[in-house]
Order: sequence, then structure tokens, then C-alpha cells
Amino acid sequence: PEVEHRVPMLSLQDVRGVEELEEWEKRIRRHLHLPEDRVLTYVCEPKIDGLAMALIYENGKFVRGLTRGDGRRGEDITANLKTIPSIPWQLRLKENPPLLEARGEVYIPRSKFEELNEKLAAEGKPIFANPRNAGSGSVRQKDPKVTASRPLVFSAYALGAYQGVAPKTQSQLLQLLGEAGFRVNPLWRKCNGLD
Repeated sequence: PEVEHRVPMLSLQDVRGVEELEEWEKRIRRHLHLPEDRVLTYVCEPKIDGLAMALIYENGKFVRGLTRGDGRRGEDITANLKTIPSIPWQLRLKENPPLLEARGEVYIPRSKFEELNEKLAAEGKPIFANPRNAGSGSVRQKDPKVTASRPLVFSAYALGAYQGVAPKTQSQLLQLLGEAGFRVNPLWRKCNGLD
């Protein structure tokens, strides 16, 4: 079934090249009324090309998992997501907030993708074209046992709806997500200046 997102789940905008990146920073400066000589601090991390997911926790307990869908409504695939080992059923915070919606990507790592395709080929089954299709198809199975048999990983990087937590920066948010029990990309870095 489809469920409405409490907070719209927008897609990321691609930037292709240095000029577009510089224009993006200029728009930020104009929007926030920041002087050109102020050095901005960014949190940078690799973009995982998987399936965008929203995991909803109430009082620390995992209650629902949704795909991005059209950004306003997503598919409820909670039963399948509960089979993914990197998705905690219970948050590991000292005090669990009334509501926390962790957003991130479900994907199959490349090395595991190759192993999966080898296994499927040996069983005479069709193989997947790429890891993204394999991950997307794996979480949309009607039988959660099929999802459980796939090497899926969830990596968190954002919040949707929330109550009772208030990280002020992206680095604080990533730290909070890690403390809550989510896998957070270990390659994120705080960087001063666009260069």
C-alpha cells in the first residue's frame, strides 16, 4: 500500500561541473544573506546510488518503512525492510524520541552484487543488470524471505519528520544516526570552503 510522507521526500539535485557547483554556493549565499568572503563549512560524503528509504520509529521502535515513491507518497515495505540486518528494530539512544524518521539508501554493495549474480546464474535464474536494480527489486518482493536472502544494506544520512531530537548541523545529525544504531557512511568529512 502507499502511505503519505509526513515530510515530502525530495530528490537530490545533480551538479555537473565546477561552474554549476559555484552557482549552487552563490544561491546559498543569496538565500542566507551571507557575504562572499565568509568561508562556508560543508559536510561531504559519497552519494550511494540505491533506493531512497524512510524508516519511521516511534518511541525508539521501528514501525514503518517507506520508499520515496513520488516524494509525497511511498510504498509501505516494512515487512521486507525488517529482514535487512543493518536496520535496527529498536533505536540505541539513551532516551528514545517520540518520533524519528531516518532517511537513507538501501543498496547492495558491488562485491556482494557480483556474488549474488554468480549464485543466481549457477541456479539457472536471471541475473540483475546492476546493483541498483538488484536492490530495488529485492526490497519490493512480495515474499520477505526473498528480501532476506539478498545482501542489502541501509545507510542513513538525513531526517524526515522528528520530535524530541534537534541536531543543529549535519555532522551532529550523522553522529546521532550512528549512535541510534544506523550505518552511516564512514567516508563523510567536514570541509571548510568549497575547494
